[in-house]
Amino acid sequence: MRIMLFASTAVAIVGLHAPTAYAQDTAQVQLDEVVVTAQRRSENLQKTPLTVSAVTGEKLESQGIKSVVDLGSQVPALQITSSGGGAAQIFLRGIGSTNTTEVGDPAVAYHIDGIYIARSTSVGSLFYDIDRVEVLRGPQGTLYGRNATAGAINVITKKPKLGDYEGYGSVDVGNYGALTTSGAVNIPVGETLAVRAAFQQSRHDGYVTALNSGPGTGGNDRYDQDDKSARVQALWKPSDVFSVRLTADYLHQGGAGGGDQTYGTARVTGDPWTCNCSVNLYRNNRFFSTGGEANWDLGFATLTYLMGYNFSRLDRNGENASTGAPNYFKGKDRTWSHELRLGGETGDLKWVVGLYRFTEDNNVDFRVFLATNSYLSFIQPEVTAESWAAFGQGTYAVTDRLRLTAGLRYTEDQKARNGGTFLTNAAGAITSTVVLNVADAKWDATNWKLGADFDLTPDSMLYANVATGYKAGGYFDGVGQNTYEPEKITSYEAGVKNRFLDNRLQLNASAFLYDYKDFQVSAVGVIAGQNATVTLNADKARVYGLELESNLVLTEHDRIDATLGWIHAEYTDFVLPLGDAFANNNANATVAGCYTANFAVAAPRSTDFSGCRMARTPAWTVNLGYQHVWDLSFGGTLTGRVQTHYESGKNLEYHGFAQNRQDGFTKSDVSLTYASADDRWTLQGYVRNIENEDVRTASSPNSTTGLATNGNADFYAPPRTYGVRLGVTF
Repeated sequence: MRIMLFASTAVAIVGLHAPTAYAQDTAQVQLDEVVVTAQRRSENLQKTPLTVSAVTGEKLESQGIKSVVDLGSQVPALQITSSGGGAAQIFLRGIGSTNTTEVGDPAVAYHIDGIYIARSTSVGSLFYDIDRVEVLRGPQGTLYGRNATAGAINVITKKPKLGDYEGYGSVDVGNYGALTTSGAVNIPVGETLAVRAAFQQSRHDGYVTALNSGPGTGGNDRYDQDDKSARVQALWKPSDVFSVRLTADYLHQGGAGGGDQTYGTARVTGDPWTCNCSVNLYRNNRFFSTGGEANWDLGFATLTYLMGYNFSRLDRNGENASTGAPNYFKGKDRTWSHELRLGGETGDLKWVVGLYRFTEDNNVDFRVFLATNSYLSFIQPEVTAESWAAFGQGTYAVTDRLRLTAGLRYTEDQKARNGGTFLTNAAGAITSTVVLNVADAKWDATNWKLGADFDLTPDSMLYANVATGYKAGGYFDGVGQNTYEPEKITSYEAGVKNRFLDNRLQLNASAFLYDYKDFQVSAVGVIAGQNATVTLNADKARVYGLELESNLVLTEHDRIDATLGWIHAEYTDFVLPLGDAFANNNANATVAGCYTANFAVAAPRSTDFSGCRMARTPAWTVNLGYQHVWDLSFGGTLTGRVQTHYESGKNLEYHGFAQNRQDGFTKSDVSLTYASADDRWTLQGYVRNIENEDVRTASSPNSTTGLATNGNADFYAPPRTYGVRLGVTF
């Protein structure tokens, strides 16, 4: 807190003594106001007493951010990885989940237009026709419910406009055979109805080349893309007090998709962009969603009803990174969500209360090739989840400068599964049962929030919050005693938000401390009398850090933006009573990791990870961008932008093995954009990842052999890409 106040005071002194000539030269140039809905109501970002980053649709487009995976370099302490199956693993301030299966829950709640997206395989949809993306850091248990222990990401699409006919189109061509086309049109239908339709298709060849590809050899290029998506929205507003918006959304994921980098002496190439691949990968995933929002102004408050239905059909295959054996995954998932919310202002009190209901029905069939006419098959025809909650939050203005906030949410969850692990033949028939997988469990939680914010000046605000979060419990394979408890987090956070230099400099800072309990980890348990991988609750972890975000208008033509994040994240009490595959392998007695175990004791042996650094928590992250605009004599403008992202080294999983560590790196981008004098068309050239760094975003050791020296599940961020983009508006 002292650091934040010192920084704010220092900048204020600089502002008060800024040269008069500079002030006159930029008197008419100011930062734009950004409106967010992080607290379930529209308000100025700088007046919202939360740590929120808002990335506008214009910035997403200009910087080539096409999905949530590309968002990681824009927000402090945000780490996002895409797996081969298309699932996104999202970590905020060191808290996330690597379990992207049908029984795993995320720790960051992901929403599109207020509708919760439960499955990590469904959050990889393309960013197109987007108004903004809001990233809320810290537990959001009061307003966003379960599975928001680390924070929430809200994607807000552009809505239909009454009375305006407008649209745009763009085409983007780049290396690796990249081609992206997108467009949208807004059509008014009378005075009370408007329809907005948008689409985007994005494709590129594989970043990873299969060295042995060809007829009869198997193995195609990996990390390609072939996605097609479309969205239609209709807004009906028959009066000033009532409106209804309906939406439908479709996405198809094709191509080969990503793939684990191979390991083992016979398969590894030593180059992350080539592979000795054995299987022709494919993806044929389809996602459909529909929903609606109704708002009724009752005078004293606004009544809002949100409904969402999401359906996904996954059909893909994969390749075992060690053996090259194929696997096949088919699954269908259906979710319904309903939220009824009433919010308004009563005197000095701003308040919101609501009810929430969520249901999920999932079925999965995952088969791994063992030998001719033999597969290990995970068949789960019935995987269900139900959740309901009641919540309320209010902010009371004690004075013109001081406000107090309190919130409360009660949640009940139930999860169940009925299926098993079997041996099947090539025809799909079950030949024997390995283990049945049956579970039915319930949990409940009460989360709360207390906060205060104070206006230091009309343009500077100080805030502090104490809040709790809850991530639902779950289950693992087997029958009986196969459940684990929810995660719990208590967050202490304080921050300042400032505008200086006549609204030309924005400087926001926050400091936070988390007490994190019962976090869910993979470990060794007993299933059907055999040691097997299970999910258990570890005891405690502690996370604390500091974040800074700033924007500065230097002149009418020059802008600088920067973010800085520092974090310390450590397991303070983390003991696995039966260890895991690595601690129980005597060969690891000499392998350097952060854990301690007595290798003189026969396996399974207790393993202590206390003091280990949490995964995906680089101590330092820095983003820095500079933009200059030239006014051209023949008309139009030319905008040049250069930006760089730096991360210090980080462990990609909790054992601390060198094999699974990503060293510090920088990734820089540059672009040059011409805009016509009437702003009707733009032409941009760009290069991304100028350094062409090989950056791993996920990695884990080989739990099958228990050897830390054999990597598994390595995924990489894209290599250097470049291209040209043409955009037209009408």
